[in-house]
Amino acid sequence: MKLILLENIYNLGDLGDTVTVKPGYGRNFLLPRGKAIPATRENLEKFEARREELMRQANEKLGAAEARREAIDGIEEVLFTVAISPEGRLYGSINPQEIAGKLTEMGFAVEKAEVDMPEGPIREPGEYTIGLILHADVQTEVKVRVEGEEG
Repeated sequence: MKLILLENIYNLGDLGDTVTVKPGYGRNFLLPRGKAIPATRENLEKFEARREELMRQANEKLGAAEARREAIDGIEEVLFTVAISPEGRLYGSINPQEIAGKLTEMGFAVEKAEVDMPEGPIREPGEYTIGLILHADVQTEVKVRVEGEEG
C-alpha cells in the first residue's frame, strides 16, 4: 500500500515521503490517525498545496517535543515501591502504561505509546533505563528504580 506521510513517523519516513507499507498498518494505524493519505495523483497535488501548513505544524510539534525532553531530562529517577515475593520477583509487573502514569503524576505528560520497552515489562527489582520516543526526531531516556517490600 503506497501512502504519503503527513508527519514524521519513527522508523518509517519524514513529512511528504511516499512510502510502501503493509495494508494492515496503513488501514488500521496511519490512515485513521491522519498520519498519512493514499498516494494518488489527486492527493499528491492536495499535499503540495498544504505543504507549508503541514511543515509549520510539524515544526511546532518538534519544538513541543524538545521542550518536553528537556523537562524530562531533569528527572533523576522514577521510583516504584512494589510488593515482592519471597523469591525476589514482583507480584505482577511494571509496564509502559504504569511508567507513563507515574511520569504524568510527576507533571510530565507522557503517553503509553511513547514508552519504549523492547525487553518487555519489568518483573524484578533493580534499576532500569527506559527509552521515551516523544517525537520521530526526539528520544530520551529515564531511569526507573524498582524497590520492593516483602509481601
